[in-house]
Amino acid sequence: MLTTVPTIDGFSVPVDVAGPEKGSVVVLLGAGHHGPAAYGAVCQRLHTASLRTVIIAPDPRLTAKSVVGILDAVDVKWAVLVGDRLGGELAWELAATRLDRFTSLVVVDRGHPRVADLTGVIRDEDCPAVEMNTTALVSTPAARAVAKASQRYVYGDFRLVEMLGRRNAQESTAQLAAEIVMRTSTW
Repeated sequence: MLTTVPTIDGFSVPVDVAGPEKGSVVVLLGAGHHGPAAYGAVCQRLHTASLRTVIIAPDPRLTAKSVVGILDAVDVKWAVLVGDRLGGELAWELAATRLDRFTSLVVVDRGHPRVADLTGVIRDEDCPAVEMNTTALVSTPAARAVAKASQRYVYGDFRLVEMLGRRNAQESTAQLAAEIVMRTSTW
């Protein structure tokens, strides 16, 4: 069900909550240009695996504090956290600072904020390490190098997974869903 949720920062964000009522929850922070509908195929697979999904639409104003407020508003206490590209930046921060809310992390084409990104920029020199099981999916050799360097900031199981085929292909959708399902069972 797509709804608009007001944030504690004073703006509203589209949020899509779907799947089995009693299923474990997966929170997905999307890529900068992908709204909730772009993750429909991934969510269908997750719902088939009895997982509930909460997709928070990308918004440059989102902060860790506003995401936690959104999760409170939709009554999510614990979740697997997934960040796709731009959403991955916020996902790393949330995973590093909110151990009380997330059980594991899956990121796509984004490294830990203390690691230089593809342009050489370090986003946050003070970001703590992530103390949870983490999977980094990568679609390019450059993203692979950033993800590999991020491993030193993960205190838990770390998986580096190369995405098969084109980034938006059906194989990639299946692979992303499979990695998310795996992380729901390893916490």
